[in-house]
Amino acid sequence: MRRMALFTSVQGVKDIFLLLLLIAFFSMLLTYHIGLYLPHPPVGHREPQENHVFKFHEKRIIRKTDTGKEVFLQKKQSIQKVPAASVPEKLNILDKIFKLEERILLVSRFPALVRQEGGVDNSTRILEELLHHLDYGVVYGNKNGPSNIEKLSMIWDLKGHNSSTDRLKDLHKTNNIQRLQRIISEPSYLCNVQKIQNAFSTVKVSDRTICSLPPHSGIKQGEWQHKSELDFVHLHRDGNITIQKHPSTDKLTLDPRVLWRVSPGVLMLDGAPFSLRLTALLTSLSPLRAYLHSTCQVFTINQSGQTLRQDLTSLWHVRQSIQQNFEEEVARGWWNHMMRGLVSALLTAELEGWMSGVDNPCSCSRCFQSLHLDVVFTNEFQPILLKAQHSNLSQMPKDIVDDVVMLTSFKDPVYENVVKAARKIQPQKMHCRYPVPSCLQDSDLVYILDTRREAMVPVDFLRLYPALSNEYNQLMDYFLHLSFTHPRGARFTNVTSPSCHLTAEVHPLITETERVYQPFSERRQHDLKRVPNKPIFMLRKLDAEIPEEKFNDEDLSPSLGKSSPNCSTDLQDLPLLSQITLTPPSLQLTPEFDPHHTTYKAQTDYNTIVFSVTARTKHCNTTARFHTSDGDESSMTYTLGLGENSVKIHVVMKSNREPKFINTYLILIWRQERGIPQFRPSLRVCHLTQDCELKYSPRESCGLTAVTKYRSWRLYLKHRDQLPVCHQSDYRQASWFVPCEDCKNPNSCHWRSAMWQPEVCQSKHLNDLDISTCFRGRKLLFIGDSTNRGIMHYILEKINGSITEWDKTHNLKLYKSINGNQTDLSYTYYPQFWLPTNHRPAFDKAIYQLIKWTQPLTDDNRTVLVVGGVHWLASQHLDLIVKALKRENLSHIKLIIKGLGSGFHQHVNGVHYLPEADLQKVLLREEELERHGKKLGFEFIKTFKMTMARFKDFLQGKCACHFHKLAEMKNTGLSRPIYHVEGEINAVYSQMIINSICRT
Repeated sequence: MRRMALFTSVQGVKDIFLLLLLIAFFSMLLTYHIGLYLPHPPVGHREPQENHVFKFHEKRIIRKTDTGKEVFLQKKQSIQKVPAASVPEKLNILDKIFKLEERILLVSRFPALVRQEGGVDNSTRILEELLHHLDYGVVYGNKNGPSNIEKLSMIWDLKGHNSSTDRLKDLHKTNNIQRLQRIISEPSYLCNVQKIQNAFSTVKVSDRTICSLPPHSGIKQGEWQHKSELDFVHLHRDGNITIQKHPSTDKLTLDPRVLWRVSPGVLMLDGAPFSLRLTALLTSLSPLRAYLHSTCQVFTINQSGQTLRQDLTSLWHVRQSIQQNFEEEVARGWWNHMMRGLVSALLTAELEGWMSGVDNPCSCSRCFQSLHLDVVFTNEFQPILLKAQHSNLSQMPKDIVDDVVMLTSFKDPVYENVVKAARKIQPQKMHCRYPVPSCLQDSDLVYILDTRREAMVPVDFLRLYPALSNEYNQLMDYFLHLSFTHPRGARFTNVTSPSCHLTAEVHPLITETERVYQPFSERRQHDLKRVPNKPIFMLRKLDAEIPEEKFNDEDLSPSLGKSSPNCSTDLQDLPLLSQITLTPPSLQLTPEFDPHHTTYKAQTDYNTIVFSVTARTKHCNTTARFHTSDGDESSMTYTLGLGENSVKIHVVMKSNREPKFINTYLILIWRQERGIPQFRPSLRVCHLTQDCELKYSPRESCGLTAVTKYRSWRLYLKHRDQLPVCHQSDYRQASWFVPCEDCKNPNSCHWRSAMWQPEVCQSKHLNDLDISTCFRGRKLLFIGDSTNRGIMHYILEKINGSITEWDKTHNLKLYKSINGNQTDLSYTYYPQFWLPTNHRPAFDKAIYQLIKWTQPLTDDNRTVLVVGGVHWLASQHLDLIVKALKRENLSHIKLIIKGLGSGFHQHVNGVHYLPEADLQKVLLREEELERHGKKLGFEFIKTFKMTMARFKDFLQGKCACHFHKLAEMKNTGLSRPIYHVEGEINAVYSQMIINSICRT
């Protein structure tokens, strides 16, 4: 018994000891797993030095701006949902991304080198101005001059400079990809592109396009004769392109540089084949990142191969033309074929660069290159790449230059956005052929950072790749197969540490990363599945001759124009019109029309607000066009604003390679104001809420009604002066008070003395001195359409005494250091109506740019943001403003909404039209906008009723929505002109905004 008790005692101690060991083991395991999820800096992290762009705090990252201000970016929380086994790997990726972003931002602070043969010219000055706007310093050099890349952010080589001699580092940039230029200059490249196009063509084999090179491009007698729709497309040695129905006996044609035999023929529009010249921009070649500009050039070619004309237009216009000639489904298919064909062509160039063995395909991973691509299409809408060549900056239109520089030089941080996608970075999904532990390279992470950075830039470049399109998966598999099976592909299999990847190798990684930013869209960014009828222009900057409201609900496709039925071939008639017809007939030209007289005047009464003009040319080889060389032709309908309206009719050569004005006719039409010219205090007091011709509210009375309690306007003013000053809330019941001889006759009123106000209070307008004093130390930011720009110009004139420079900007404009260097104004145009909906810059990006360009800003009422427009503003825009301001630590600034307005109520070419029923909905939307805005802290300036009641009092502009214009004043003694803002209604709501600002 004693031995049994001893055994039992010893056994119990052992059991307790084992239990304690088990508890200790599981405690250690639990502690380890908890530790994995606790906040801690990345592996290998060291405290940055004081001069770093970023620095870590315990749970957040702070970016130091150039002014020393610290901006909080984001907590690093994206790793918390990652499985425990992958946490160390994810932390390592985050650490790499952070360090690479830090290096990129440090490099971007160095100046840019601009190289130009023959010194500084206009294109160089434009480039310098753009780089300065993006906070780059600029230094100049020549081919043999110093170019210490260590102290430069990028090199811009202009007019043939070659930067290949520079020892470029991995994070520096230059605007030349030398190996790409060499590859696309070879004729064999074009045929290789065609072979891959054929591999993915949906047409039958017998109808595919055949590409051949000399000396094998000769056509045997009788060959292909059974093909009724066969076309022969030649790229000649001089760079010209011809399209013919049969083999030519011409010596030049018999020895082309490249020949395509196209079956079932080349696509035609309006009875003639055409080609497109596209502008592409590659900001990375391996992996590929490429863009296509919305501006393009259309070449119309006759059957003998002669170019009829070249028009600078837009891809949207071309798509609309195809849709009008065929149908929507066909136009969508054409678009998708073109996008895929261009990506395939660029991937072919990338692959040939890798397999050529001439140079390192991974050198200068951040180099970029702009290209001109000439493309025709088969009758099956398949693209054929006829020519590819690099494009010089000096030869591009300015709007494309702006976009190229903007896209390639944008340098704002994107770390906080990219971290969100870090959980999608899965190296194991990459098609990696190399014997290394991890296929993911630093260049891949730089690619992801730069892709996100470029996505923030509001430009008119459509992104070709990367894009969320399942169509590209098969294409990438094909190129991956080519890279492995190519005879020279084995030369890279033994490389132990490649510094970059082919696009096809990292396509799964890129796609998963991009899907984070576009979770609701599985198709390409540029897939135009829903095609509203939008205008032909997609440019970001339109000059004053093209109204910003040029978006329509009708076909605007230009035709070949109309000459007179019995047109002349006499060269003396080349610049002449044969006829100008105005409708209504009451509009009479003064003097009577004479083809040799180019300036005319006409007058009309107040009630004529729409007119049409038709023009015909004398010569058979000319056409009449309105506004621009590639605008609408033959006939146009316009709205007539109060005062002077100008219409230009251009005589344009049909057969010129570039559309060229050879003569311009000008018509000045004066629309009279209504009412009496002289004011008298004895006039009666009348009241106006809405015009009977265009009602916006069925509940309100319409037309002028008498205010019987005041016997005269003088007594009304005496009573008004005793009322308290109005606050914004009082204007809910405001209306127009008008002095008239008879309230039943609007033509008996003195409309310039009309007042917009409630009956219970008086509107007070500050004088110029008080306004100037009030705006000292303030910064005003305006975002909106041209009506908001009119408010900015009014305020600019009030605080500065005059306006010495102005423009109808459709982009971003700064007026710095005005009002004795004590006030700054900035304005950005939004929305860009002429762009299709899914290509307009995002609203929050526009806000971000406006804030960035106006900094530094204070988070108080000295910073004022004014947002507004005619019809576009909605509650979601206000939410985005508040969110953006909170992100920028500007939650306490002054916020003002300029309400909706009258406009788009007339049927005219190129302008959206709203019927009366829809205008009533706009009133309801303004009321909802006001309620939502007040919840978010905005002050609301009601303008819809104010402008609708006087909807005919608009000034020049096709939208019928402008209540202001800038008129040049006589300026004696000064070398530059000065301008004055006209428009009584614009002055009323501008003063209301001034009062809202100056009350605080």
